[in-house]
Amino acid sequence: MDLTARMVLLRSLPFFGGLPEARLARLAAGATASHFAPGGIIAARDDSGEAFYLVATGRAKLYQIGPDGREQTLYILGPGEPFCLCALVEGGDFPAFAAALEATQVLAFPARTLAAAAREDPEVLFDLLRLMCRRLKESMAMVEGLALLPLTGRVAGFVLHEASRGLGGDTVRLAISHRELAKIVGATPEALSRAFKKLAEAGLVAVQGRAVTLLDRAGLAAEAGLGGGEA
Repeated sequence: MDLTARMVLLRSLPFFGGLPEARLARLAAGATASHFAPGGIIAARDDSGEAFYLVATGRAKLYQIGPDGREQTLYILGPGEPFCLCALVEGGDFPAFAAALEATQVLAFPARTLAAAAREDPEVLFDLLRLMCRRLKESMAMVEGLALLPLTGRVAGFVLHEASRGLGGDTVRLAISHRELAKIVGATPEALSRAFKKLAEAGLVAVQGRAVTLLDRAGLAAEAGLGGGEA
């Protein structure tokens, strides 16, 4: 990815969109591009947090590994999504693992370059804060779901969440495998398949491969324990 392409990518992000052209060019020029094959480790827990990262192409996941070796996926990252933003605020070690789900290109930025951009345009900080708050809410919802909801409720919540991230419409095309989705909702792939079957039998969704069509948003919201619904 050349300098012009990096600048176009950065300009498309809300928290960089208002930066002057010269600052954006310096930020893009300071980035290091790396390519990762599926399964490649981008960052490991306890790595030094001296940079923040941006997915340029492909998809990646943030995850933790428990003492028993089980893996819990925390977040799926697509093109244009940053991670390791804590490097800007406090440095320290990276709190999770990051790995590529498919062929993925990642841009790494020294934390000091983002700090300089934020000093020049404080709105950058507010946009980053909004992003962190959104992810915190999603993480809290995941913890609540894993602790309190049955598997069908967790799957219903995930489908609604993915639909809200898309371009509208009632069909969600899952960008990850059943195995990866099972790690997100805390289940085995077999149990996940049974949960989708139950939702389909209840008339809430229709499943065709990786395409999930939402037939009853209000019913899915009720299954996911969303009082106000997302219909």
